[in-house]
Amino acid sequence: MKNLINLSSGDRLNLRVEGKILLSESVKNGKTRQTQKEFASTDEAQKACAKKEWESLKKGYAMQNSYAKAGEASLHVYIGGGYTGALAFAGAEGELFVYKCGGYKDGGALDDFLIRLDASGAVKQQTLLPKPLAWQAERAGEILFLDLDHFIFKFDPASGEFSDLSQGLSFKNSKEFTSFVCAAKDTAAFAMFGQIFTLCDGEISPLAEYKSEMKSYTPILCAALDADGTRLALHCKQNEIKILSTLSGEILNEIKGNFGIFDKICFLADGSVLGKERYAGNLVCLYTANGERLNPAWLRDECAEADELCISADGSRLTLIKYDKARIIDLKSGDSRLSFELSHVVKRCEAKFERINGEEFLAVRTDYGCFSLYRV
Repeated sequence: MKNLINLSSGDRLNLRVEGKILLSESVKNGKTRQTQKEFASTDEAQKACAKKEWESLKKGYAMQNSYAKAGEASLHVYIGGGYTGALAFAGAEGELFVYKCGGYKDGGALDDFLIRLDASGAVKQQTLLPKPLAWQAERAGEILFLDLDHFIFKFDPASGEFSDLSQGLSFKNSKEFTSFVCAAKDTAAFAMFGQIFTLCDGEISPLAEYKSEMKSYTPILCAALDADGTRLALHCKQNEIKILSTLSGEILNEIKGNFGIFDKICFLADGSVLGKERYAGNLVCLYTANGERLNPAWLRDECAEADELCISADGSRLTLIKYDKARIIDLKSGDSRLSFELSHVVKRCEAKFERINGEEFLAVRTDYGCFSLYRV
């Protein structure tokens, strides 16, 4: 059963498949209309149901399922397509902030937006971004940090105001046009123009300089904070990761080996670092103390590579996504505890663990224009 509601008008649409028959029930202005259509097979009926659901989402309906079981979607909302790689979103205090590509306006300039959703999928606010192209969005405390076309901005959901963090900062290498932002608890680390900064207790402090190595005209740069926000893993050179103290900027140790280029890294609960290889998606786990290559039991077979990955806030659960198949791994036991399919993915998506009203979900933003919550 698919239950869809237009949160503006209150109109409802219920869809279900019984054998080869698609049954539709629409409720508009208090009037109920039921229709049914038979198809050549159950598979054809299921495809027709999915098509009708998608058409309804694009018309402003939200799919809600408060009875969703683990691995099932509790929410689908249509946001709109994004640029390749620009599928940023973040949660804050039970609300969700999702990047929306607004398209070109007269004169060729881009108007992009930050969409504010509540847990029901209702759009509470649409805010014009100060710059287009949101590559990343992360939350530290109650504040959002956004990488807007390689400039880092702070966004306060309470006031709705943006602050350009490049203002008032000095940059020694302005030719380095790369960036990142990452966060853990109340700490954020961000980088632009060859300089890394931290923001803690409202204070911005310079941490270190960096220079991203170029490979095939693409810069190498990704970073991650550990769960406590005290260590930063920095990858800006092939076969090398530096572990820095966010308190002093000291290089605690360097990991070197034949692991290639990562486009995503994260700390695991045991302190090791997991990296996703840029081209093939191979996963590599490294011990931060000496760079030893680890081979945990879960890092095999279907879990040996991924297109996307995310880690829970405490580092105990890992999600690996290969195209539209998500696997959630309990890193304490090493068990793959849940496996399910994602909807509305063309080639890629971005995923994060998000806690909403005391319950944890896997939030997913797809390149087909959908934002979803899956119960985990």
